[in-house]
Amino acid sequence: MELVAMSEERPGPKWRARFEALWPRYRAWFAPAADDPPIAVRRAALAAHMPELVPAWERACELAGDDPVAHALLTGWSPPPVVTGCSVAISPEAEPVMIRNYDFTSGFFEGTLQHGRWAGGRRVIALSEALFGALDGINDAGLSAALTFGGRPVAGEGFANPWLVRYVLETCATVPEAIAALTRIPSAMATNIVVLDRTGVHAVAMLAPDREPLVLDGPVVTNHQREPEWPAGDAASETVERCDLLTRLRETPGTGRDEMVRAFLAPPILRRDFDGVMGTFYTAVYRPAAGAVDYLWPDRPAWTQAIDAFAEGAREIPG
Repeated sequence: MELVAMSEERPGPKWRARFEALWPRYRAWFAPAADDPPIAVRRAALAAHMPELVPAWERACELAGDDPVAHALLTGWSPPPVVTGCSVAISPEAEPVMIRNYDFTSGFFEGTLQHGRWAGGRRVIALSEALFGALDGINDAGLSAALTFGGRPVAGEGFANPWLVRYVLETCATVPEAIAALTRIPSAMATNIVVLDRTGVHAVAMLAPDREPLVLDGPVVTNHQREPEWPAGDAASETVERCDLLTRLRETPGTGRDEMVRAFLAPPILRRDFDGVMGTFYTAVYRPAAGAVDYLWPDRPAWTQAIDAFAEGAREIPG
C-alpha cells in the first residue's frame, strides 16, 4: 500500500487522477445511500454550514464527471455509518505537539496526502478521506486537527467527521475558532476531534447527532467520550486500555515527546491486526510551531512534510 503526496492549490488534474483510481471502491460503499437525501438537500446543507467549501466541491464535481453518486458523496452530508479507531495525545513538553495513530480496516485507507488551499485562504496539509474530507492535518496558522471514533455506533443528520476536520483546517487559525465551528456544525456520527494551535492551547470536541457537543481540554483521546458506552466495541478496540496507558505515561515525571512517540509505535497503541478489527496505518507527529508533520512507522523511515517545504512523492506503508 502507498501513501501518495500531492500538491495542488485546489482539486485539479492530480485530484482527478486519485479520484479515478479510488472511485470504484468508494462508489460501491456509498451508492446505496446516495439518493436519501437527494443531492439538492446535500448541497444546501454544505452551503448552509460550510459555504467556504462550496467552490471546491463544485470544482471536484466537475472533475468527477456526471455521476450523481460522486456529487452526493463529496458533500459529506448524511454518510453511511463508519466505525474507526485512533488514538491522540498532546505531548507534555513546552513545545506544543500532537501525536496521533490512525487505525482503520485494511483495504479501505485512501492513502492520499494533500497540500493545497481549497477554501482560498489557509494552506493545508491533510490526510484525505473519501476524496474531500480529512482525517488529520495542519495549516499555515499552526492549527492541527485529528479525529477519532467517538465510541457509539449512532447515526443521524449531519456531516461525516472528515468534513469537519477539513473545514476547520481550511478556515480556522486558533483552537477557539475551531471549537466554535465544530460545535455549530452537525455531526452524523459520534466523533472526537482534537485541535491544537501554535500557542499550545488544545481541546477536544466530542460530537454526536443525538447529543449536545461536549468540549474538554483533556490531553489524551481514544475511542470513547466522557465514558465508555459500547461494551462490545470498547473491548474490541481496547479504548480504555489505550487511554489509561497514554494518560499514565504522560503524567509520569520526565516523560517527553520521545517517550510518547515510542508508545504510539508499540502495542497496544499501535495495532497490527489488519485482518481483525483494526490496524494502524501511520503515526503522525504534528508540530504547529514549525508548520510541519512527521509520519512515522516502526520499520520504515520517517517522512517529514511542512507547509513551506512540501515534497510530492509516495511511500510504501503497512496495510
